[in-house]
Amino acid sequence: MRVKLFLCAALTVVFCLALRARAVQAAPWDIDMNQQQSLKTSEVARSPVRGTVPAGRRRAHQTLEEAEGRLTNPVARSARSEASGERMWNVHCAVCHGRTGDGMGPVGPMVGAANLLRPLYQEKTDARIYGVIFYGLRAMPKQGYKLSPEEAWDTVNYLRKLQELDAAGGTKAEEGGK
Repeated sequence: MRVKLFLCAALTVVFCLALRARAVQAAPWDIDMNQQQSLKTSEVARSPVRGTVPAGRRRAHQTLEEAEGRLTNPVARSARSEASGERMWNVHCAVCHGRTGDGMGPVGPMVGAANLLRPLYQEKTDARIYGVIFYGLRAMPKQGYKLSPEEAWDTVNYLRKLQELDAAGGTKAEEGGK
């Protein structure tokens, strides 16, 4: 009985070692997929034709200053535009700038969000505000990859509405904030 048990154990060990050795010695065409020639993350098979823009994308070649110099607000202020801008504002801007634009959103004081009701920001052109929304500035992250150009212009229109409402009846712009 002992001999049979020993023989069975020995055969099991030999069999396992043989299988292990065979698994290590794979055929040349069975190489690991991590060692194959392939494209890395964000790598393109070939360069796009010079001057073209992929379908569904837009050219993002402007700096903030170029945007301010070249752009004008193509979206007329209307109830529809301001309502769309309010939706965008509440989703993307209010967390820092607050629902009224005073820079007192839930994380605004922690990140130094600007009080956009101050005269300094009221004097900025629509194109400058659009550029900051789209391309970001200092601590403000860019939002251009999240918003369509029309949504960004709607947000500018809504900010102008907030500034007008504050100028008509509030003094929040004189309180703290940047």
